[in-house]
Amino acid sequence: MADISAFQAATLAIAAVGAVLGFINTWRAVDQNRVKLKVAPAHAIPYGSAPQNIRFCVQVTNLSQFAVTVDDVGFFFHGSNRHSSIVNPMFTDNGPWPRRLEPRSSVTVYSEPPRSSNGHKIKCAFARTQCGYTKTGNSPALRQVANER
Repeated sequence: MADISAFQAATLAIAAVGAVLGFINTWRAVDQNRVKLKVAPAHAIPYGSAPQNIRFCVQVTNLSQFAVTVDDVGFFFHGSNRHSSIVNPMFTDNGPWPRRLEPRSSVTVYSEPPRSSNGHKIKCAFARTQCGYTKTGNSPALRQVANER
């Protein structure tokens, strides 16, 4: 077996580090071009002049490196391919809908607590962008509402 010199060992180590860094940079470049949303359903507590029947909300956060437009928020159901959209979403800032979200910004969509559909329990909340990307989210609050209804 041939012995390798210190120069060859250093060259091999530098080449290995370069290969690993190249892979990491490629992965980061691919990852930066993906749509990333966080969907967090929660209880809402109406206060002031807010309608008292608005007791639920879904917060959508844009974790992407670029702006996205969210145009549909709602719920999926167990055992069914049906979904229920929040048709008349309410916002504390009275902003427009659909909503353009800049990177690291969020919007909270308020509504009445969701109801089951034809006996199917609520599975999760979802947010859909105008480009067709759908992200789901769940929480203890949504599970509690699903079990109550």
